[in-house]
Parts: sequence; C-alpha cells; structure tokens
Amino acid sequence: MVSNISVEYANAMKKLDSARTPEERLAALLEMKSWAPTHKGAENLRSDLNRKIAELRSEIERLKSSGTKKGSSSASSAMYIKKEGVGQVVLVGLPNSGKSWLLNKLIGKEVTPVTPYPFATKEPAPAMLNYNGGLIQLVELPALIEGSSEGKAQGKEILGAVRNSDAVLVCANSINDKDLIVSELEKSSIFLNKLRPPIVVKNSSFPGIQISGKDFLGFPVEQLEQFLKNSGFANSQVIISGKISSISEVVEALDSKICYKKAVFVNPFLVNDHILIDLKDRIFLLLDMILVFTKKPGEDVDNKEPISLSVGSTVENLAHELHKDFAKNLKHAKVWGSTKFPGQMVGPEYVLKNNDTVEIAI
Repeated sequence: MVSNISVEYANAMKKLDSARTPEERLAALLEMKSWAPTHKGAENLRSDLNRKIAELRSEIERLKSSGTKKGSSSASSAMYIKKEGVGQVVLVGLPNSGKSWLLNKLIGKEVTPVTPYPFATKEPAPAMLNYNGGLIQLVELPALIEGSSEGKAQGKEILGAVRNSDAVLVCANSINDKDLIVSELEKSSIFLNKLRPPIVVKNSSFPGIQISGKDFLGFPVEQLEQFLKNSGFANSQVIISGKISSISEVVEALDSKICYKKAVFVNPFLVNDHILIDLKDRIFLLLDMILVFTKKPGEDVDNKEPISLSVGSTVENLAHELHKDFAKNLKHAKVWGSTKFPGQMVGPEYVLKNNDTVEIAI
C-alpha cells in the first residue's frame, strides 16, 4: 500500500468498504482513482485500481444482460399488467402486510381474497379505483421478502412490475418492514420519493469538458473533471442545476437503469374510513395528473367521464386529446373552476387545474 495517500483517497476507501451494490463500489473506485497519487511509486496502485474498475464494469454489464434475459421470461410476462386509466399504482409489501385487505377497501368490493396465511397472492391482482370519475389502476403484487432483489420468491419479476408502474403504495406494518422494502427496491435501482441528482453529462464533439453551474459543486471542480475523464467523458458538456455534494451523486445521475418513483407509505391495519378518503387523494396526487370535465355550449357538464391530463397541461393540450381538428381550429375556451370568475374566456395557452370544466369554441 502506498503510504502518502490523501485524506480524500482514504475517505473514498471507506466508501468502498461500506458499498452495498456493484454501482456503489464502482463509484468509490472511480473516486479513489481520481485521488490516487500520480508519482512513479504509485504505479502499481493505479494499475490495481484500473483492473478492479474494469472487472467491476464487466460485472455490471453482465448483471444488466442477465436482467434483460430474465425480464423476457414467461414468469416476468405473468407479472406484467397493461396500464389503463389515469395511471398505474402498485401495492407492495411483505407477507401478511394487509395488501389484499387494503385493495378491497379502496375499491369497495372484494377483488382478491384475504387469508390468514402468507403468500396467498401469487400473481398481480388489478382493479380500477373510481376517483371523482377518473379510473386509477391499482395492482396488488405478490409479497416481497428479504432477498427479492436477488431473485428469491419471483423477486426479479415482482420488482420489474414495480419498475413498470407509475407510482407505488407501500404497505408496511413497522419501520423495520418499511426499511426492508425500501432496501430491496434500492438494490434493484428503484428509488422512492427521490429525484435524480441535478447534473446532466453529455458527450460532446468539442474537445475538453465544458461545465455550466460550477457554483453548485460541493467539491473541487478538478475532481469532477478527473472523474469524468476516467469514466469516458473526456469530451463532454456538463450542466449542473442544483447542489451536487459528492462524486457518488454524479455516478447516480449517470446510471441510466435507476428509476425514481413517487410513493405513499401506509400501515393497512391502521386505515379507517377517514384515512381511506385521504389515502385516495394521496394516491391520485402521486400520478401528477389532473381531471378535466368538458361541456358543449348550452349543455350541462359531463361529470361522469373526465379527461385525464398531465399537470401543467393547457387548453390546447385538452383540445388535442379530444380531437385533432379541435386543436387545429381552436379559438378560445370558457373555463369554470380555476379562473377568476365562472365561465371566463381563456386562450389556448391557459394552464388547466384539477376539476376544471372546459367549454371549447372552434
């Protein structure tokens, strides 16, 4: 071991010792390489780091390839549920966590039987939740266990269904249960209620590394540049739009297989009728959608089948959803709900809110 290593190198070694996943080990090794001594006496150290980095990258690629093959299996297909309605929310939990009971309560009828023994749910159980006229697809998945991320008890297939969903409803009866579920998801690169670190790195045709937003870095810019060179981004454009505290966050941002899901955590055994109403609202908010009602001139509002749109959608987006000719000939619209007064006339660029009623003029 080289004796004159820096404090930063020693800290990176500690990160390597505590790393839980191949990606975390790779991040630590790359950070060690960026802080490794450059004198001649450290040649063996740098060579050893390069070897370990190459081996770990090969392992990660092999795991990705293995995951792709498993994802195409019949077992994985059995876990796939085609999305319908406003969005798809999956219910996940450990054995006997109350998922089936909660699904039945949310839907208002028995969708899946509630049993006193574990692993009763062996395949996805989909049902449609009527939320103010909009239909949200709820899917109860078979139970997760410790080791699901390694493939135990169809874990890979179940976690693949979570990855495919729009949001997650986590059924946990204790803090330990919650931590176990979150851990299994994170080991499968599924992060809950977290945003991708605010840094974008793109290969560039121009030589060198161009960095915008250096003030957001919580460590020397030279360390970032060295890390990017070691990672194959010697010629790149970097845009940083928020606080970046460590190289580990850069590694996370570059990992394309990580997905981020909004989630609600609930203990089904504590849910009463009052909590159930609030829970339905929280489930809808997970989806970042709005429900918009429409009416024809001189007629009553159609409050039975609202149209679902992404948050931030405009009158023009609604017109496109209704019919392509509506959008082409759109002049203005009248809106009830979010406007200053009922039936206010607005233009195509007006941003709609949840539960608005819209009358389009063409």
